[in-house]
Amino acid sequence: MKRSSLNAFSSETLPTKNHDIKTNENGFTLVEVLAALLIFSFAIVALTHSGAESVRAVSVLEHKTYAGIVADNRIVQARLKPLKVGVSSGTESAAGRDYEWREDVSETESDGFYQIIVTVQEKNRDQILITRTAFRTRGNT
Repeated sequence: MKRSSLNAFSSETLPTKNHDIKTNENGFTLVEVLAALLIFSFAIVALTHSGAESVRAVSVLEHKTYAGIVADNRIVQARLKPLKVGVSSGTESAAGRDYEWREDVSETESDGFYQIIVTVQEKNRDQILITRTAFRTRGNT
C-alpha cells in the first residue's frame, strides 16, 4: 500500500491561528480616543472661557462709553454756565443706567484760566469709570 503524500492531518492542510487576522490594522485604540477627547475638552473649555471674557469686556466698555458721555455732558454744561469755582456733584442717566458725577472747578497757575475735572462712576459703586479734564477762561466760551 502506498501512502498518499497528502494526509488529511498534514500541516499543509491545517489552518493556522493567524490565517484570518490582518496585520495592517485601521482605526484607533481606546487610549488614543481618550487622549483626543481630553485634548478636545480642554480646547472647548478654553474657547468657552474666552467667549465669556469677551462678553464681560464688551459690558465694561459699554459702561465706560456711557460714563464718557455723562462726563462730556458735564464739561459742556460747565463751559456754558457762569463759572463757579468749587466742587459739585449729582446724578445723570444714560441708556437706562444711573451714574454719579463729581465736578471740580479750580484756578490754574495762569491768571483767568480754570481747570474742570469731571469724574464719573456707576451709581452706588466706588470705582471711577472715567475722568475728563477741560480748561476754560472766566468768560463763557
